[in-house]
Amino acid sequence: MAQLMDIQRVEIGPENLTARVRMADGAPLMTSEDLQGTTRVYRLLPHIIEHACLGDAGDTFKACMGNTELAHLLEHVTVELLAQTDIAGDITSGRTFPIEGDPRSFDVEISCKDDVLTVAALLSAVWILDWAYTDGGDPVPDVDATVDGLRNLVASLGDEPGTSYKEKVKGEILADVQREYQEALAMREQEIAQREEEIEVARSEAEAAARERAEERARERARLEEERRRAEEEARAAQEAARQEEERARREQEEAAEAARRAEEDRLFEEVAREAERRTTVLMPDEGRESPEAVQASRDLPDAAVIEWQPKEAAPAPQVEPEVEATPEPEPHYAAPWEDESEQPATPADAKADAEPLPDAADTSGSEGHIPGPQRVR
Repeated sequence: MAQLMDIQRVEIGPENLTARVRMADGAPLMTSEDLQGTTRVYRLLPHIIEHACLGDAGDTFKACMGNTELAHLLEHVTVELLAQTDIAGDITSGRTFPIEGDPRSFDVEISCKDDVLTVAALLSAVWILDWAYTDGGDPVPDVDATVDGLRNLVASLGDEPGTSYKEKVKGEILADVQREYQEALAMREQEIAQREEEIEVARSEAEAAARERAEERARERARLEEERRRAEEEARAAQEAARQEEERARREQEEAAEAARRAEEDRLFEEVAREAERRTTVLMPDEGRESPEAVQASRDLPDAAVIEWQPKEAAPAPQVEPEVEATPEPEPHYAAPWEDESEQPATPADAKADAEPLPDAADTSGSEGHIPGPQRVR
């Protein structure tokens, strides 16, 4: 009988067994390529179609048994043999994976706690498929005898080998787990230390930045306060300067007005003095009389000037004598200073002149023969 498939390796884990299976060159890959061989398998193991199978065709293996990989059929034959031993556990399952790059190779994974029983059931399933797809000659596989042989194999070995192996595997796994845990823990502690260092650096930088911002804000507040104080001082200084300037301008204006008033008074005084000096003459010596020119000059003096420069107490108004009947006036006679005034006859003109004082003239009784000069009234 030609060999249909080759088991290249087997990996045994605590719960699963994985076998790398390669189909022989020229052997069918799909059950649909040899439906007679597939039928032989069904007749040997009719309950195989009731297996749950979550494939694309349906929920049971029946939906895909006529068109699936022979490696997939090997998986279900192995599971059926394990189930019939009644010593494989409550749940027995499997999965089949194609190998990338080799279309004739597959990984068949069987779930079973007893690795010896699983390996024996896998080898029995390979033998059944070889018989079914190589013309199905005699002898026909005896499924019941095969199942009994699997039970007897496990019973002959007893619990010690399986238990020892299980403990060994468990110890190795625990050691691996502990080693990986220590490595992961060391790596995690290193990451935590590095992260704490980064956090500390970031915190220091944040505190430094916060202090710098606080100092910057303090400097800014101080600068603004200094600017405000300077602005207030400058405003007060400007107000004081403006007030002093206004006061100085007011004083200058008052002084200028006072100077202008005094200059005007001085000008008027000088003008009146000049005018009075020009228009008045001294009293004639000895007689104390004014010349006709002086009298006329006094009468021609402007009223404003006379009023401006008259004494504070004006002289009493002259007594107005009653008018006399006009008489023919004789020819005026001029009396020279060297002539004796008593020898000359008085004329009406002279009498009139003696009787009427000069208009607006001050009292000259106490003078020495001169008309008093103008006095400045303040």
